[in-house]
Amino acid sequence: MKRIFLIATILTSFFLFLTLSSFNSRRADGLVTDILAYTNEFRKSKGKPALLLNADLNAIAQTHSANMASGKTGFGHAGFNEREKLAAKKLSSIHSFAENVAYGPSTGREVVNMWKKSSGHRKNMLGKFKYMGIGTARDRRGVIYYTQVFAN
Repeated sequence: MKRIFLIATILTSFFLFLTLSSFNSRRADGLVTDILAYTNEFRKSKGKPALLLNADLNAIAQTHSANMASGKTGFGHAGFNEREKLAAKKLSSIHSFAENVAYGPSTGREVVNMWKKSSGHRKNMLGKFKYMGIGTARDRRGVIYYTQVFAN
């Protein structure tokens, strides 16, 4: 009887973990999808072509967001040159690279609107780029850190 209870407890814990993990993944995927959509909507309103989401750039952006959220690096653009070199390695044809970072907003719409109001971030979103990568990460207090990278 104790063995059955133990197995049931383990299985219940495992399925709870899977459910919570998939919920967090969907939330992060939803932020990425929203940021892509709102950025491309903004570009379209200014007569610019849509940006294509790139998996290699997503990984670069995700790592930077995770590093900021964990405190491994401070908020900002520290390590930008290394990210640019990594992007050039992954996408050998790129000749330009830019980055937006933010923290605090809880939705993709909010972070894109915040970037639109800043001249430097706005310039990046409307730049002559073909690809974009997006990364998001939460710190232990639940604050979301964003990284948006652009390449052409």
